[in-house]
Amino acid sequence: MQMKGSGTRKDPVCDMDVVERDVEYKSDYRGRTYYFCSYDCMKRFQDDPEKYLSFRSQEAQQK
Repeated sequence: MQMKGSGTRKDPVCDMDVVERDVEYKSDYRGRTYYFCSYDCMKRFQDDPEKYLSFRSQEAQQK
């Protein structure tokens, strides 16, 4: 998830803002690149990406 014009992305695991140009950990899934604050968050995502993507989707629908 990108915040407009800032180059900032949301870590889909912990919801932390990360600066895209400074990110060391990223992973591609279904044609999109996801950015992470740490190796642990990236690994958790890679182990079960749908868990984190479906959680974020459900969260957005509740707002």
